[in-house]
Amino acid sequence: MIIRPTAAKTPGQPGMDTINKAVGAVAGDANAKPAGLPRGKLQVLSGSAKGKELELTKALTTLGRPGVQVAALTRRADGFFIVPVESGAGQGPPTVNGKAIGPQAHKLADNDVIELANVKMGFYSIS
Repeated sequence: MIIRPTAAKTPGQPGMDTINKAVGAVAGDANAKPAGLPRGKLQVLSGSAKGKELELTKALTTLGRPGVQVAALTRRADGFFIVPVESGAGQGPPTVNGKAIGPQAHKLADNDVIELANVKMGFYSIS
């Protein structure tokens, strides 16, 4: 069945108001933040994008420059984690607070400084 918002209500069929209310009740508010998941943001501290901020709303966010250095930030119930994905020739793994991270996920703490592809970013928890 195709539902057209401008189509007249067919007898025995629900109207658009009824459908929208039902979908809204099931889906919830599209702008609501998932309960129980932490919130965080990155702020670029160096480079041409200095001062820009990115709120971390997705389960997985990739950062960096392909061929140079790439990492993934994962959002989990117990916090945010960074995992190295790719390091180009001459590049080691990304650093957090000046220390290279290993191949395993590294949990981020408020005010951590991440350096990735020669760009420093600050990680901040949002309450």
